[in-house]
Amino acid sequence: MSPRSRGRPPGRGRSRQPGRRLPAGRGGPSGFALPPGGEAALRAGETTECWFDEPDPADRRSWAIPPGHGTYQGLDLELLDPDDENELTFLIEAQHADLEDALRSDEEMIVDGAPFSPRLHITMHQVVANQLLADIPPQTWLTVQRLAGLGYDWHNVTHMISSVISEDLHRAVTEQQQFDPGDYARRLTGLPGDWPSPEAHGLL
Repeated sequence: MSPRSRGRPPGRGRSRQPGRRLPAGRGGPSGFALPPGGEAALRAGETTECWFDEPDPADRRSWAIPPGHGTYQGLDLELLDPDDENELTFLIEAQHADLEDALRSDEEMIVDGAPFSPRLHITMHQVVANQLLADIPPQTWLTVQRLAGLGYDWHNVTHMISSVISEDLHRAVTEQQQFDPGDYARRLTGLPGDWPSPEAHGLL
């Protein structure tokens, strides 16, 4: 029998919605982020029975994966352990409930004329979450704190760090370049770079 939701009222958390999209990093693989306007298209008609708290600015683990409430695919999110890789994946998918059908079919999507890979998007979120849970490298958590202090929300911070990771993956595949921890840390310190300000996305 699937665990039952504890029924915590949504007013104590935030509704599960896709985060405001920021562009993927230059040189990274295409399809990790939705094209402009894509989230609104996916959100149309969306219903959800789960929601997530805002992360605690001082809590690294809550920035890896904010506490979830309610049910997704019949499972109580409060019973899941982010330290379990499969359950972490499930929690991240629950934060992207608008992608549920696409994730089940494991196919790329065309959103507003641009390619988008739901599975790659979830994977990028999971890589960032794993770095934060393990605190390796420590620069990831330092970057989260710095960007949050500038006013960026959880989803946008994750997307910015994901863009740096995606650049490394792209170079590894296309140029057979080895991962350089020092270069990765340097590029993290360069965020937000030319990414839109929080004010431009209505975060402040």
